Amino acid sequence: MNKLVIAPANSLIVQSKESKKRLLPVNGDGFGVGWYPLHDDPEPARIVSIEPAWSNQNLIQLTSKVSSEHFFAHVRDASKGMPVSQSNCHPFTSGRYMFMHNGRLDQFTKFKRNILNGLSDKAFNLIKGNTDSEYAFALFMDVINFAENLSPEQLKQGLYETIKRIVAYRVEVGANTNAFINFAVSDGSTIVATRFATDQHKQPASLFYCKGCFEYDHNKDDILVEHGIGNNVIICSEPLSETSHGWQKVERNHAVIVHENNNVSVEKIPIPYQS
Repeated sequence: MNKLVIAPANSLIVQSKESKKRLLPVNGDGFGVGWYPLHDDPEPARIVSIEPAWSNQNLIQLTSKVSSEHFFAHVRDASKGMPVSQSNCHPFTSGRYMFMHNGRLDQFTKFKRNILNGLSDKAFNLIKGNTDSEYAFALFMDVINFAENLSPEQLKQGLYETIKRIVAYRVEVGANTNAFINFAVSDGSTIVATRFATDQHKQPASLFYCKGCFEYDHNKDDILVEHGIGNNVIICSEPLSETSHGWQKVERNHAVIVHENNNVSVEKIPIPYQS
């Protein structure tokens, strides 16, 4: 994991200090890494910390020793009013599912109770913190009824339905400012990642993907991307390499789906703007 999380010129460590695609560049309110082990275990492992990623030696040690073909990594900039705590750090997990969010469900306090009131006891008990992202994950788990063997289409539709319900809750209470809904979810085989904004006049948070061969260049302290060669896939908020060569920008209100064989598809999310 080190070659993707730590080593690139625009690694997650760099993005925790100086993100290039955000108005506020610092993401210093914690980090998390979740990964599916190489041995026969369908459930992901997870570590989180409230320390900034740039100063945590455990993150460097972990990523240099742990190998995984399928992992999530996240750095956090806490929304205004949200406490900095381990329970609020992404990714979140339940069974074989892993979930993270880049963005903000704006005016969350207006519709937080609406989400809670609609949750099953099982989904309610998933929530350990108080961030909007974890509530969204609990809602997603209810939408899929905690099923463990979903097809890629069912996983995708479950995430779309989660977004639809969030938009509906916002409409109910008159929460009409823009919500930034870049979700990523995986069951260990399929990944679905969204780039979505509820306001047609606002842009969602950035999202890129790349499929190819990734080689680390020690002379440049960067990864070299050979687009179209190899079968590896990276989805990230910003290109990890110094140049944007090989990286595909995801259009607004579109989703990226990575299938078990690492085939990638991109499609428009069939959900209308809220405003």
